[in-house]
Amino acid sequence: MFFIVCALSAEAKPLISALSLRRDNQVCPYDTFFAADSSSVLVISGMGTVAAASATTYLLTRFGFRPGKDILINFGSCAGKAPGIHLVNKIHDEVTGRDFYPDMLYDLSSCGLPLSSEKALVTVSKVVVSLEDPDLLYEMEASAVFQAASRFVPPHRMIFLKYVSDSGTDDPKKITSALLTKWAEKHISTVISVLDHLKDVTEDDGAIDEDFFIGTALDLHLSETMRHELHQLFVYAKTEGIDMEKLLSKLEEEGRIPVKSKREGKEVLDVIRQRLI
Repeated sequence: MFFIVCALSAEAKPLISALSLRRDNQVCPYDTFFAADSSSVLVISGMGTVAAASATTYLLTRFGFRPGKDILINFGSCAGKAPGIHLVNKIHDEVTGRDFYPDMLYDLSSCGLPLSSEKALVTVSKVVVSLEDPDLLYEMEASAVFQAASRFVPPHRMIFLKYVSDSGTDDPKKITSALLTKWAEKHISTVISVLDHLKDVTEDDGAIDEDFFIGTALDLHLSETMRHELHQLFVYAKTEGIDMEKLLSKLEEEGRIPVKSKREGKEVLDVIRQRLI
């Protein structure tokens, strides 16, 4: 299932239409929409970090996010200089100074999101008048979505898609609902392409050879954090049709596996990532 968080109904409207989502008529704290086949559910959080964090937690807990099956999508508008839709690879929270990194594990270039479309983003507390850094994107919810979701969702299952609506404005009223919807409509085909591409991941993730994975993790003396990264790489290899067993056999032939320490294990883990990605 795709769990989708949008700040504004104007941003969500084209996506609701494209996915044929129905309004949830139960008493809900947020406007919520779902697909008849349970393939997608969408919540409209409202603007700002408090609303975004609350709505994200509500969505994930009410509909039961499954870490090995589901994917979280945060879709919406932002201020920026580069037009178009962007895949966010880093989120900086202006208020706390903290940085967050969605794990860029899946190749979405075939969906119209090449490497050049990736951007870092700043979550701010108010609408920006001008761009402090023209290479960055600015909006008001992403860091809160990431932090709230991180309790339920692994980083490689968070996708942040932001389309540029303006380059900063001293009058937010100029960015009307009609304009936000119009700009969102231009990029819906890309979003749908991303969802279609990730469907196989949604269905197949977690179906790795767990015994093989555990044996490899033990051979590499990995810490819990490094085991998590190795699991992500196993999932990536499966979804991309890469023979992980053959890759690891090659490392054994080279004398890299097994290792004698966590330090050596980390070095081999880096080699595995390089050869896969």
